[in-house]
Amino acid sequence: MKTVFMGSAEFGIGALEMLLAHHEVAAVVSTPAKPKGRGLKLFDSPVTEFAKKHNISPILTPENLRDDEFIEKLKSLNADIFVVVAFRILPKAVYSIPKFGTVNIHAALLPRFRGAAPIHRAIEAGERETGVTVFRIDEGIDTGEIIAQVSTPIGDTETTPRLYERLSRMGVETLQKAIDDLSSGKAKTFVQESTAATKAPKLSREEGRINWNLCAQSIFNKIRAFKPFPGTYTFLDDGKRLGIEWGTVLSSKESGGDQSESLPGTIINVSKDHIDIRCGDGVLRISKVKPEGRAAMDVSAFLLGNALSRGTILK
Repeated sequence: MKTVFMGSAEFGIGALEMLLAHHEVAAVVSTPAKPKGRGLKLFDSPVTEFAKKHNISPILTPENLRDDEFIEKLKSLNADIFVVVAFRILPKAVYSIPKFGTVNIHAALLPRFRGAAPIHRAIEAGERETGVTVFRIDEGIDTGEIIAQVSTPIGDTETTPRLYERLSRMGVETLQKAIDDLSSGKAKTFVQESTAATKAPKLSREEGRINWNLCAQSIFNKIRAFKPFPGTYTFLDDGKRLGIEWGTVLSSKESGGDQSESLPGTIINVSKDHIDIRCGDGVLRISKVKPEGRAAMDVSAFLLGNALSRGTILK
């Protein structure tokens, strides 16, 4: 099948590799190069870098997806299908061009977790299951008819980077099946049930600050979900920021610290390799932290140069 691939993030490279191996890639569409670092040197997206390395041509990087010249170029390619993975919102003038439509891989079980951060939000919510969905793009945000969908459990301690990697591989397999079914006429599409929809909005830096009034499990879910961005953090009593990199959920009895008068955020126990913090419900045992301006480290290393005592309240 003749395809045009559209994407920018690392998540989509596996899908592009599959298309190169099993189909004709008529073009790659990605985001324009962006300035990075102190020198503001321009850097291509991971997808553009991959396309250049594999001599895919043309590589289109439009500033405006509604540009008439860009749209006419897409039409001239006579592609059967457009494949989109982790890209921008497409106008109808683009997604309606190919005869099989434009399909997208979404890292969730639609209609659950529609939006920009489905992996993060599923872990944050404490979901036990997620998956990938291949659907046909329409005028809504992740609302189109579903072509293929596969589920997978979320591990109790699984983080966003680990789940991202697994879903990326699953997405490639699911996309391949969806395209094969479309080309053979075997695809059985179905409409999403809008009443079951939930949202997965983009993450903000401010969300990383821990609210110790939440239960320990909810806080641990945020630690797992917000890697690598925005991270989770709190503030020491001297006002310094302390990143919370990893921990374990304990019941109040397991911790053994005195909680009878302590407020959420209070350190109730300190040992050589962990600190226990009272939460709104339960206790979070912290084993790895990231001091302000320094690299992540085990609590044992942090305590060598920093005195923390019972009764200290983190904010």
